[in-house]
Amino acid sequence: MRVRQDTAPHLFAVESETDPEQWYQVFANGTVMKCTCKGYLSHKHCQHLEAVQAYLQQTEGGIAAEEETGVPLPGTPGLAKWITKIHGRDFIQYAGLLALAHEQGLTELGAQFISVTEALALAFAWAQFNDGRKFWESGDATPTNVHQQVRAHFPRVALTRAKARVLRDALNIGMVAVEELEE
Repeated sequence: MRVRQDTAPHLFAVESETDPEQWYQVFANGTVMKCTCKGYLSHKHCQHLEAVQAYLQQTEGGIAAEEETGVPLPGTPGLAKWITKIHGRDFIQYAGLLALAHEQGLTELGAQFISVTEALALAFAWAQFNDGRKFWESGDATPTNVHQQVRAHFPRVALTRAKARVLRDALNIGMVAVEELEE
């Protein structure tokens, strides 16, 4: 089954197995994947999604294949290089959220403290995209739930956590960010 990058970001065309003239569109953006075929519409899963997943696994990191051929692989940069596995679960890195947000037209990202005491820092963040979408979210940190190396600067962790959460909402990514984890 052939897969190719389509005309828009995160959009792929997948050839039908039974009719080479028929191509289905698959939207794949982070953890959200949808297909235009009847199988997906009735079962929320299909072989076209699997084909795109395999394609992305080959092209996202793509380092080995690119080194072998010397040719950059097609497709938009994906999530794979920003995913960290911790205790068997996948978490996304803040840097990946930021990169994906810029790809999708992030025009403004900000964060501000709500309250900072010796025991708790509360912050909120906002993000705006060039299509007019706006998002808000909050984050918190305490000296006991951050890594010991940044304990003295725990309020800044609250800002980062708030920004990670607002970007996850904006990008429709259900994975928790590494920076949101308690240490």
